[in-house]
Amino acid sequence: MMDERIAVTVVAGFLGAGKTTLLNRMVQRAGDSRLAVIVNDFGALNIDAALVAEVTDAVYSLQNGCICCTVQEDLLAQLASLARLQPRLQRIVIECSGVSDPQRIVQTLAYPQLRSLLRLDLVITLVDATRHLELDGEYARLARAQVAAADVLLLNKTDLVDAEELERLREALPARALLHVGVQADLPDALWLDAGAPSRTPGALTPVATADHGQLFESWVWEGEGRFEAQRLRAWLAGLPDALFRLKGWVRLEAGEGPLWLQQVGRRSQFSPVSGAVDDGMRLVFIARRGFAGREALESGLRACLR
Repeated sequence: MMDERIAVTVVAGFLGAGKTTLLNRMVQRAGDSRLAVIVNDFGALNIDAALVAEVTDAVYSLQNGCICCTVQEDLLAQLASLARLQPRLQRIVIECSGVSDPQRIVQTLAYPQLRSLLRLDLVITLVDATRHLELDGEYARLARAQVAAADVLLLNKTDLVDAEELERLREALPARALLHVGVQADLPDALWLDAGAPSRTPGALTPVATADHGQLFESWVWEGEGRFEAQRLRAWLAGLPDALFRLKGWVRLEAGEGPLWLQQVGRRSQFSPVSGAVDDGMRLVFIARRGFAGREALESGLRACLR
């Protein structure tokens, strides 16, 4: 008997693993399917939602907290609302923030007010091949929880590691999940787009025992006017400390072109044109380890890059 409930796919992974890239690919490949996307961005600016909104209008934002902690009630309300939309949705994709434990989202889907309307299809967890084994302490524990919740593991950015490192990563990942090795978050459609797949029963995994995963991180927003001198900005980006997990937002460079998305993970930065609407000026979200004391020095160096 066909399960008539709306399929829900959860996309998880540590900060900078490539979740938004995968989400954009999923939206583009969904074709005529009625699909809605819920994006949770950790921080005061929802950059991920803005990036996805360049691809689809059906994006709903949950921000300013961790989706499995401080905004869980918002998620519950948003899911209940989407489940009753007409014409009826075929799939809902939830992108967790990089600080979230997806097992808590899985458990939310089992709430009585949702389980007759929605079915968990699968959890996809992205793993950054360049950083996963470098995480330590509570951050490694959170990343392991994200991996443990997965039905499908997408080992991403494998073009940036050698064969020996790739083998170490394979050995470190659990054998129970389906593993796909890829570049640029390219996941075969057959692994997620089968709307007739059987409903998954939420497992008995225990979420990471942290009251609020956001407490593991420091996050703030920098706002500026004018434009950056490109060479100085790239030099500043190359010198960012390891304690800074993520930097993202929009900037303007001296060439006079329009705003550009800036995405930084580790030592790697990427610029791409903004095709949607953003506010004037420039805004960047910083996400660092708890107790990070280098904010003033970072912002001073960033201001020195202005033209």
